[in-house]
Amino acid sequence: MKKRILKYSFLVSAFFLLFACAKESGVTNQAYTAYGVSSTQGQLKINLAFAYTISNATMLIKINGNVVSNALATRTPFPGGGYNTNGSNYALYLNVPIGSNAVSVVIPKVGTNTDSVVLFNKTVTIPDNAPYTLHIADTATTTQSLLVKNNIDNLPTDYCRYRFVNLMPNMPSVDLYKDGVLVQTGIAYMAASATFEMPYASGTPSWTIRPNGAAVTTAAVATYASTNTMQRNVVLTVFAMGYNGQTGTRLPYLSFILDKNQ
Repeated sequence: MKKRILKYSFLVSAFFLLFACAKESGVTNQAYTAYGVSSTQGQLKINLAFAYTISNATMLIKINGNVVSNALATRTPFPGGGYNTNGSNYALYLNVPIGSNAVSVVIPKVGTNTDSVVLFNKTVTIPDNAPYTLHIADTATTTQSLLVKNNIDNLPTDYCRYRFVNLMPNMPSVDLYKDGVLVQTGIAYMAASATFEMPYASGTPSWTIRPNGAAVTTAAVATYASTNTMQRNVVLTVFAMGYNGQTGTRLPYLSFILDKNQ
């Protein structure tokens, strides 16, 4: 009996230790780097912005044939995460070879590592050791992606830097507002804005997206408000995903990815 108790105590302890380590590390068996620290390898974050009708679908990310993630829900930047996402609050990047990398996203067969549905499969070229994000979104007929180089250097003290990415298939052009003020206009589907910076200010910013050219009084497609979206010396990517006018698994969202948080 004593041996059995000790055995189960060890298993429970091991479970909690594993959970704590996994949560801190971003839950990946692939080497990673925090917020774009200098590296001799390529640095890649993958933003799963699918809006599938498959309820509760969980996905695995593979790089060069190897599974590098745990089971992930949509609206997850991996590794790491951001705000109004299903990820953590860490600005992390996978370490990958500079040059060509085969990236795939799959839904595995239940209880196996065998691919059941391949949602995305593409060779992505990482040209240098700067930090990149691969944004992936779906349409009714195809899955598309956008590779963006994250500008995390030379940020003025006490400023926050942003970039806006439109990942909404039925929104050909989107405007972004902060506290009712237009900050980016006419960002096409699968396109990214230039970076823009704002001095830190206390309070809770409210962010909104509307169709390009719509009046500020027009009903918002999606909104998000959080003190986390305005921080000192932080770099964030704002992204819109889902489908305008839809509900359930295709509900539109406005979310923030941590590109650098120190």
